[in-house]
Amino acid sequence: MVETFKTLNTGDIAAGGFREVEWTPDRDIIIRRGVLNERADKSLSNVQTYVSISDVPYTKDFAPARVVGQSLEYCWKPNLPVPKGAKIYVKVVNSRTDSINVDVCFVYE
Repeated sequence: MVETFKTLNTGDIAAGGFREVEWTPDRDIIIRRGVLNERADKSLSNVQTYVSISDVPYTKDFAPARVVGQSLEYCWKPNLPVPKGAKIYVKVVNSRTDSINVDVCFVYE
């Protein structure tokens, strides 16, 4: 099956701030990968992420954004079936001293 990309953008997140993004698929999918990208290529070393899918947390308590991954080769690969209408929720917390703008990208089929 052909893989498709879905990107959720946080917009600017001020130092010490956070943003939440959500997506509800309109059909059953399988999430193959999850990747984070900072639009100005800033480091994600001091950024935390929280992920829950269908109200099941996949980060306990959080995962450093850098660990989730910034490349398709080295990233989170859950191979997770997600039913139509399930809520995919991601929270990005900026613990840096400057603002960031993060794309949360899911590769699914």
